[in-house]
Amino acid sequence: MLYNSCFRKHFYSNGIRKVENRKGEFELTVASIKLLILAANYLGKVEGRKRFQKTVFLLQEQFDIDFGYRFTAYLYGPYSAQLQNDIDILAQTGYLKASKIGELFIYEITPLGREIATQIEKEYGIKSAKELKEKVENLKGFDTEELVKWSKQLMGKKIKNNIFAY
Repeated sequence: MLYNSCFRKHFYSNGIRKVENRKGEFELTVASIKLLILAANYLGKVEGRKRFQKTVFLLQEQFDIDFGYRFTAYLYGPYSAQLQNDIDILAQTGYLKASKIGELFIYEITPLGREIATQIEKEYGIKSAKELKEKVENLKGFDTEELVKWSKQLMGKKIKNNIFAY
């Protein structure tokens, strides 16, 4: 029952947890965190915050995986402070390993993260997990600049069509 005790310790508080950071307070659902751990497991190693942000944006906005993040237009394309906060929390709690080489942040799923992801995968359902994995694998085939370009184009279309209200 490592899954329940460790995961609940960090992420449960009546289903919603509030985390305060420099930019204010966000409400985080446990479902979003679980989905992020599962996606991180399928990604394995992510080289760069920009790549992590754009991958999750595309999974959410292009492939309709409901992470629940709000993205804003930013210099390097769509950015979510809430997503970055969640990534940092996963690193601080041992589900992801974060390292820095020069200016580049590298994120890798840890053994604890993999173990939790296996449990989440069962909970999420084999079919849904397989679909997510296929979409993640598809995105892994693009280099970071291609992901940035794709993300910017998609966000531009959504802003033009008033799908994003910010």
